[in-house]
Amino acid sequence: MNINDSPEEAAFRAEVRHWIAEKIPASELGRKQGIVQGPGVGDKTMTPVRQAMLEQGWRAPHWPKEYGGAGFNFGQMIVFKEELTRAGISEDINNGMDMLAPILIAYGNAAQKERFLGPTLRGEIGWAQGYSEPQAGSDLAGLALRCDASDEGFLLNGQKIWTTKAYNSDWIFLLVRSKPGTKKKQDGISFLLVDLRSPGVTIRPIRTIDGFEHFCETFFDNVRVPRENLVGELHQGWKLAKGLLGHERFSHPTSDPMLIGRALDNVKAAARELAVGEGAMWDDPVLRRRVAAFDMDVDCLRYTRYRALTKVLQGGEPGPETMMFKLFGAELMQRIVELHAEVIGPLSSVWEHSPFPEESGETARHGANIRAATIRGGTSEVQRNIIAKNVLNLP
Repeated sequence: MNINDSPEEAAFRAEVRHWIAEKIPASELGRKQGIVQGPGVGDKTMTPVRQAMLEQGWRAPHWPKEYGGAGFNFGQMIVFKEELTRAGISEDINNGMDMLAPILIAYGNAAQKERFLGPTLRGEIGWAQGYSEPQAGSDLAGLALRCDASDEGFLLNGQKIWTTKAYNSDWIFLLVRSKPGTKKKQDGISFLLVDLRSPGVTIRPIRTIDGFEHFCETFFDNVRVPRENLVGELHQGWKLAKGLLGHERFSHPTSDPMLIGRALDNVKAAARELAVGEGAMWDDPVLRRRVAAFDMDVDCLRYTRYRALTKVLQGGEPGPETMMFKLFGAELMQRIVELHAEVIGPLSSVWEHSPFPEESGETARHGANIRAATIRGGTSEVQRNIIAKNVLNLP
């Protein structure tokens, strides 16, 4: 593994930096970043950054060119993401672009690709993800949303929860129980695309501790879905689900060492600015040693991730080792946010409408939200079980 840029990657990095300097408005640069802040940008919202990407042909950097993407390889994708993060450009996860599209490209039929990929690329369709249920979160294979199949289509009855952005989405991609009573609970699951305007769909936003409503409950009461909205084979949806989750481990912010490193930079900046006696908090050698330890953790995550990317660049697929990225990254970000709160003291509990600087409110919201990082997308306990079984080959 060579952690340095190849000549081609160095040239591409220079190209991306030039594009950022030329095309991205100054108002979009240098933003403080965390795992989630605020309600997030809707999939249909065409921000200045998204518009610039669309004009450059980089709106879907990981899609093949034949579907309107940039066709970047994994090396280019890493360079691209690193430069966006380094410039402080905030582009949160887009369910349709980042999660659904790779599944449609790999498993969808020609009609599905024609119908959904172009409009999703142009921001004409917004997507929600329908995986978790009240009794099937970390144990995703325990899902129970009933799907009765016929030659004409499907009839859905049940509930999904934590359906991010469902309140302002047009469609949802779902895992459903199309064949109950199978010996293995991973069998008998199908992958469907559902119009959220269908009769029988009810969406209820959930207000989280940070004060926003990015999550929802979504209910399905005799919702009819056409047969053509089945992706892949009937009862074989678990294969698609695993493929999506493997790519999500690479793309999710909890796996991004650059983003986590920026959170640590925020700690350093605060420590340098806060006066203590005749100096600054940064003068404390104990604090500097703690920060240095976190710096090493971020580097460990970065280089371990490079090892996995080397496998992908050589033609492999993301494997179960990607679970380590989410596990380690989420817990590392939590520890860094806790240190940030310790450094700024009472400011860490201040929300908006305070006499203190705006970033204190941002830190408070981020600190509240980040508690969920080790739960959402698979709890740390589940990640450890998967790593033990599939990476370490433990019984």
